[in-house]
Amino acid sequence: MKVFISAGDVSGDMHAADLVRALKNIGGVSVTALGGNKLKEVLNSAAGDVFIKDIVNVGAFGFFPWRQYFFLRKTFNYVKTLFKTDTPQKVILVDYYGFNIHIAALAKKLNIPVYYYVSPQVWASRRWRINTIAKYVKKMLTILPFEEALYKSYGVDAEFVGNPLIDSVPAPQVKDIDLKNITIGLFPGSRASVIKRHMPILLESAKIICESLNAKFVVFSDKPLNCTMPDYISIDAGGSLASRAGLDFVICPSGTVSLENALLGLPMAIMYKVSFINYVLAKLLIKINYIAMVNILQDKYVVPEFLQYAAKPKNIAEFVINAINSGSYKKTQSELLEFRKMLGQQGVAARAAKIIYGG
Repeated sequence: MKVFISAGDVSGDMHAADLVRALKNIGGVSVTALGGNKLKEVLNSAAGDVFIKDIVNVGAFGFFPWRQYFFLRKTFNYVKTLFKTDTPQKVILVDYYGFNIHIAALAKKLNIPVYYYVSPQVWASRRWRINTIAKYVKKMLTILPFEEALYKSYGVDAEFVGNPLIDSVPAPQVKDIDLKNITIGLFPGSRASVIKRHMPILLESAKIICESLNAKFVVFSDKPLNCTMPDYISIDAGGSLASRAGLDFVICPSGTVSLENALLGLPMAIMYKVSFINYVLAKLLIKINYIAMVNILQDKYVVPEFLQYAAKPKNIAEFVINAINSGSYKKTQSELLEFRKMLGQQGVAARAAKIIYGG
């Protein structure tokens, strides 16, 4: 079976690589792909597979937006020719709606069945995109439980297969906090512009916390931070999930990192700040009450969200100090354990591969 797969961001690349491994375990599958380092690594280890281009790290090439556009357009034209000369039997798309929806339309035109694994966050903004997905996609494999019903309400064949992070994030170890030895994780984000906005807030928050708690801090980042660290802050450039197990509390942005930390059972404060223009656009587009997945799924503030003007060191530090000194710490841990149960059972990639292979 010839399969084409396209993933255009870091987390999607990781999930796509796991899916390819699962398809290979079934057997008799050759893969052609657009993706990033993880997919490339998987495909380079097997004969007959083809990795076309890295579209995950296109933003890291130093291209201006218009150059990124032409890079992706050229890549799409290559895929267009490929589908006509060496037609795949199935197309798998992983998130990355803006580019992948064009692949879906092309495949539909050529009568190639399209499977979408990891839905774009259409429930948060631009829900009308579901109508476009319905035209081109044979089956949507969702990784959040509420997405299945949402897609079905629009006439899309959808199935919740579980969240892939359930397989990669180890089960939490519930522990009592030692007030004499507290370790707090600081996550500034992955993009340079985000790190630039977040680091001053994190550093000042840590300074205020240290005035009340006997705490040390670890910054998790593999990117240049361009700032001097006080002696109570160390840096973990690896950022492995195992290295987070010793943390007592976390201050982090929303997104995959907050989801990972929630699955690890780590009480946290969500903090995010963007440029004014991006904030205004987000307010216009985003139609949900929360941005952290743990809050979205439980429809309440399990963890606080300090966004934009509320993302002040004093606000964040006061919350962390009160949370650690009060009984709410244990309560949050308990709610995070319940959250993990909502994301399905292990073996997510294998379930998705079986559906795609047999569909």
